[in-house]
Order: sequence, then structure tokens, then C-alpha cells
Amino acid sequence: AVVSTQSTGASGIAIHETSKAIYGNKNSYRCLVFRVSPDFKKIIPEEDMWQMKVNKSICQKLDTTNAVKTLCSQLINGDATSNAVPRWILFNFEYDIARDGRRTDKTLFIKWSPETASIRSRMVFTTSTKGLLDGPFLPLYS
Repeated sequence: AVVSTQSTGASGIAIHETSKAIYGNKNSYRCLVFRVSPDFKKIIPEEDMWQMKVNKSICQKLDTTNAVKTLCSQLINGDATSNAVPRWILFNFEYDIARDGRRTDKTLFIKWSPETASIRSRMVFTTSTKGLLDGPFLPLYS
């Protein structure tokens, strides 16, 4: 497995190349989810069931609504293991502007850190967020 040499802030963990590859293809996804690996050494993409591709066969507003419902369900109703894992979520939220009806979108960056997560995982998660934003996710703010 290839791991980037770029550390992520005070925690010093690296961003796995798979995370960078998925992020590089972010326009194909409605929702991307990343987490700290079980060994606390790298930032990895969450399992495939968490990565939601854009469904171009339906209205994008409906696709956004469906993705929000699925994500909330997974975060709230997951099993004991998945409920105890902090996650970074990138969500491409599409909506209509009320005044003129134009469709636009915003990428939301959500930090999810459940109370059931261990103190160590919450600390590594928190200290890695700045490095993650300074690294591959910097384009979110441009």
C-alpha cells in the first residue's frame, strides 16, 4: 500500500494515496467519507457503502435528498463499530436559488465525531483536520 509522505498537522499521520485518488475524482460523487485508519497512521477512505456516486439518471435535487437520507441513516443507525468512528464527510449539496430558480451547489465539509469514539481516535481526528484541509482538500476553499 502506498502512503503519502505528507503529514497532516500535529498528529503526524499521512494521507493514504487512495484517499487522494478518490478526492481527485470528487465530481463523480455526491458524498465522500474519510476516516483515520485503525492503526492511527493514515487517513483512508471509508468503505464503499459510504461513498455515494452522483446518480445522473434522476433529478439532481432528488439525488441530493436521497444521499442526505442515506448518510444520516448510516451515521445514526450503523453498527457499534461504525458508530464509534470519527469521519470527515465531503457532501456535494445541490439546491435551487429561490429568486431566479437557478440550480447551484456547495461542497459541505462535515466533521463527524460521535461521543462513542475513543478519546485517542477523537484526538487524532481533531489534530489531523487542519492538515487535511491544508493538503489535498484546500481547493474546497478556493
